[in-house]
Amino acid sequence: MGVELRKTARSELMKVLSAGVVGAAVTPLTGVIGRFLSSSGIGAAICSGGLECILPLVLTAYGAATAAAWVALALLRVRPAWRVALAGAVLSAIVYVATLQADPRGYVWALSAATAVCFAVAAWISLRLRRQPQE
Repeated sequence: MGVELRKTARSELMKVLSAGVVGAAVTPLTGVIGRFLSSSGIGAAICSGGLECILPLVLTAYGAATAAAWVALALLRVRPAWRVALAGAVLSAIVYVATLQADPRGYVWALSAATAVCFAVAAWISLRLRRQPQE
């Protein structure tokens, strides 16, 4: 029983760490997708000119990065991948807004680390919810 419990704990730890690594990639991937959207004609299709067009472009890039994170989590067997990706994205968005309110420079490395923690926390909570006995 003890050996099986250790294997389960190790497996859960690897899933949480995997979710953290995927989460760390979301911020740079959002930047890459946003850059692609703005340099190609796709960004113009989303919105045509002005500062008010930044938010739809950023949200589209963030949504695409979250979808890529969902696929990566599914491939890494972090289950349920959709719940971890959605919760990690929502937690990350809250942390982004709070961080950018406190320090508008918004260091990419700090945001990536915060996103990694948000995705890891989402995976940990998801695993805890999944392990609860059903009555």
